[in-house]
This record gives sequence, C-alpha cells and structure tokens, in this order.
Amino acid sequence: MKILLITQFFDPEPTLKGMAFARELTRRGHDVQVLTGFPNYPSGRLYPGWRQRPFARESVDGITVTRVPLYPSHDDSAARRALNYASFVASASLAALLVDRPDVAYVYNPTAGIAAWALKHLRGVPFVLDVQDLWPETVTSSGMMRNRVLVRVLGAMTARVTAAAEHVVTLSPGMTRVVAERSRRPEAVSTIPNWAHEPSPAEPAAAAPLAPAAPAGRAGRFVATFAGNVGPAQGVDTLLDAAALLSDTPGVTIRVVGDGLDADRLRRRAQVERLSNVEFTDRVSVEEAARMQQSSDALIVHLTDDPLYRITVPSKTQACLMAGRPVVMAVHGDAAELVRRAGAGPVVPPSDPGRLADALRDLARLDPHERELLGAAGRRFYDAELSLRRGVDRFESILERAACARPRLDALKRMADLVAAVVGLALSAPVLAVVSAAVAVDLGRPVLFRQERLGRDGRIFRLVKFRSMSDERGADGELLPDERRVTRLGAFLRVSSLDEVPSLVNVLRGDMSLVGPRPTLPRYSGWFTDVERHRFRARPGASGLAQVSGRHTSSWDERLAFDVHYVRHPSLRAELSIVARTISTVLRRSDAVAVDAVSRAHLDHERAATPPQPS
Repeated sequence: MKILLITQFFDPEPTLKGMAFARELTRRGHDVQVLTGFPNYPSGRLYPGWRQRPFARESVDGITVTRVPLYPSHDDSAARRALNYASFVASASLAALLVDRPDVAYVYNPTAGIAAWALKHLRGVPFVLDVQDLWPETVTSSGMMRNRVLVRVLGAMTARVTAAAEHVVTLSPGMTRVVAERSRRPEAVSTIPNWAHEPSPAEPAAAAPLAPAAPAGRAGRFVATFAGNVGPAQGVDTLLDAAALLSDTPGVTIRVVGDGLDADRLRRRAQVERLSNVEFTDRVSVEEAARMQQSSDALIVHLTDDPLYRITVPSKTQACLMAGRPVVMAVHGDAAELVRRAGAGPVVPPSDPGRLADALRDLARLDPHERELLGAAGRRFYDAELSLRRGVDRFESILERAACARPRLDALKRMADLVAAVVGLALSAPVLAVVSAAVAVDLGRPVLFRQERLGRDGRIFRLVKFRSMSDERGADGELLPDERRVTRLGAFLRVSSLDEVPSLVNVLRGDMSLVGPRPTLPRYSGWFTDVERHRFRARPGASGLAQVSGRHTSSWDERLAFDVHYVRHPSLRAELSIVARTISTVLRRSDAVAVDAVSRAHLDHERAATPPQPS
C-alpha cells in the first residue's frame, strides 16, 4: 500500500507514532510518506538548525517526509496554542493536495484531521483516525480553553472528522466506548494500545531489561521513579505527601524525572519540608529515561482523579512495563486494568498518599527476586500485547481494509440513491396508496412495520416496510411462528417485494442504499466473525450481491461471504450489475420465499448450535 502519515509531531520531536512507526510499515513492504510540521515540541521553539519554509521535503531511510510551516508554541497561552494547531491544519490541508496520492492516510489525532478530510473529499483518499485524546474535553478539563463558542466549534470539527474517517482507533477500551457512542459507529471504532519508545538496533544494550541494580550513588536503597511531565494532571504533590509518610522507612527514595508547570514549585516544597527522600532530575532524553527506569527498584504512574483519566492510558504505562520493573499504578480505569492483567505490581487509588506509601513500603520489603518476577511479568505482557510489532500488526490490518474504500464511488452512490429514492417514491405513490389500503383491511392499522436494524458501521436505525404478518398469539401468550402469522396478502407482498417499497424512505434518509448488504437484526451483532464484520463498512442495501445470488435460499455463511466480497471489491460496474440482476430476479420471482423461517434459521440460533470456524 501507499500510506500517508499525517501528524503534527514527528521525529526529532518525541512522539510515539513517528519514525519507528513509519520504518516498521516500510519494513513490511509499504510505500510510506509523512506530512508533518517543523519540529518545535515540547519547548514551543523551533529546534536548533531548522528553518521554516513553505514546503520542505526530505528522504529518510526511504521515507519521504514533507514538512509545512506552523506557528511554534507550547506554552500555557490558549490563543498561541490554538494558533499552533490551526496553522498546521491550514498548511497541511494545502500540502495534502500536493503530495503523491496515497491509497490510504493515517491521521494522528483529530486536530490534524481537517487535512485528511480535504484529502478524502478532493482526492478520494480514505483515512484512519487515531484518537489519543478526547476533544474538546482535553482542552476544557486542563483549563486551556474556556470560550463556549470555541469549544462548540472544536467539538463540531472533531465530530465531522470522526464521521468522515473510514475507521477510528483509540488507545483504550474506555475511550473506544465513548467514541463509539458519540459517533454511533460501534463497528468502525477499535482499540490499539500505544507502544513505548523501543530502542533501535543501534541501541542493543537497552533492548532488554537490565539486571537488578541500584541507582548511582544510592547503593543499598530502594528507589521508586516517576518519569514524565510534571504538571497539574500528574498530581505529583501526592508523591511528596507519600514521601513524608515514608520518612519512618529508611532507604526508600522517590525520584521525579522530568519538568513541567509544577516542577519548580514542587522542588521548593521539598526543600521547605526537608523531604530528603525525594530526588528531582530535569527532563532527559527518552533513551536516558529508559535507562533510569531500568535501574530503579519500582516505577510510579500517577494522575489526578479526573473522570477523563479513567478512560485513558498514560504513555508512561507502556514504558514502565517494557522496563521490566514493578509498577505502582495510581490511576483509575483502563491503565489500572493493564497493570492488573500484566500482574506487574500493585494498583492504588490516585491522590491517596497513604495507599501509595503503603504500596512502596510493601515493595521495598519484598525479596529482590520477588520484585524481579513482578517486573518480568510486566515485560512479558508488554511484548505480547503492547509492543510496536503487535501494534503495527493491528494497524496494518485496519489500513488494508480502509484502503479498499472508494470515497468517490460512495459519493456517487449517495447521489444516485437520493435521486432514485425521490423518483421511486413519487412514481410508486399510487401503488403505496393501494397497498396501504389493502394492508389496513387485511391486518388493520398500523400498515407499516418498523424494526431496528444494524446499519453502516453498526449504527442502529429503524427499517420501514409494509406489514405482512398478524400479531396472533398462542394460548401461552407468545407470538405464533412466522409461517402461521403470514397472511395471503402478506405472502404476496413478500414474494413480489412490494413490502420493501417503503424502505425507500430509509434510502432517502441515508440509513440505507439501493445496493449493499441486507440490514440485519441488532441481536445478531455478537455472532459475526471478524471477517464477516467487514460487511458493516458499507450502507445496508435494499438489494445486494447475496440477494441476486440466491435471494432467500442461500445459507447464512453464503450470504455473509457474498456481503464481504461485495465490500472488498467496490466498483461502479458491480453496482450496476446488481441493480440489473435485482430487477430480473424480482420480475421472475426467482428464489422467492414468503417466510424467512422456511428457508433459514435466525443467525444467532444457527451459530449457537454450530459455531463458525475462526476466520
């Protein structure tokens, strides 16, 4: 595949989805190019030796990197930070029209999504969106943005970009749930945890956990390290409170590595309170931070108790697990669940210095071999579930599926659907009136049947059809089987497909298309294989490849296989062929069956009795 990575932050800036990601995709045989800004993060100042130009292109290890100008800033000014994001969006949106056309684009965070949105609508390129933060909550909870109008604009922009993405990836199950609920696209949102900065082959000494060692100058002491940003969100005051409680436990030291808005204040506080068991180290390189973590006796992850942090996973979590040291996780939610699954150390409530102090005290009392076992468990879990290799495996699969999409064909189909639905409803108005009257006489009112179905990306909608069955119940009060409730008129409507005509309203609304996989019941959602779920990448259709290849008499396995083939091989020729074959099938009443129950069982019943083979 030809893959374009659109990300505001890229090497030499510290970023997870940077050159390592691009190199791994290239190693797997893909043609990768990058669209990014000039390096200025995290200082907010242009890196030494760099000069901004309107359009700069370089080749690094066979990867074409295109850089566009932006306003450098990363301070606490909301206006300057907004200008930083907006300037990149404007530059990248223009540059996206000039780079070599890719098969698919990967977008890091919704703030860069406008460029991908332009690429999709102007050049027909589908894109995958990687959501690292919930917008606009991220900027409102941090106090970065308080203007309600701007917050609404940012929220609307994020929703538009999310809706346009072929697939959305988040870093945690909790964030996946939120994005799926907001977008109403459960089948289009997946979780791929972040990976840590993994040493390159040029750094073999750091590629595996080191043997137990004490920090330089601290021989014989127990050192627990917190490494990362030191700001309000991290709540490092709790670590100092815990250190005060540990003053009665000789040999236990808490080391804070990094800087941020709170760093100077915390240093002064430690001096004033004479916390001799707290060390501070300025920000160091990612490689040096990894070495410091590996030479620690335990590692600390802490965030304040904010609902937003329950559904995120701090990037230092993966770094701590990879380091092969016991982890004290003081975060609620998904991050805590990772450490529990790994068996890598204790989980304590955030902002609870007493529990944090107890956890550190207990670890310090453990035999070094027992601590090594905890660290080794974390490292094994990282390698199996969170590593760069595992993450790119998942991204590669999603990018390959997304590359099959044809945005221009989808737009053309939607226009055709609108025209056909309007014309069809207008021309069929007399037929609709006659059938409505007949159904009212035969079955009473209402004449329309409405039922929830699964639409594109798993979105639920209400399908509209003519009623064809009575509500007759047995002595036990339960509805009689379908075949006993279908009336003679209902059987005629089904065989002639006249019962489907009202679903043109669903086509008009955008719930359905004229051609696509047939919409299924929501209760079937848990019974599709991973491959069969590809069918949800298209709008469900009034007719489809499965219907013209067997209509009602195909088995579920056959029908779903036809659906997947249709979605994976989109073309205008295929669409026109299905329309022509549908007309022929209906006129000849080929394979028509009045009651679905006669020809096949419900999918959930069939799969419960005979589970499908793994895809």
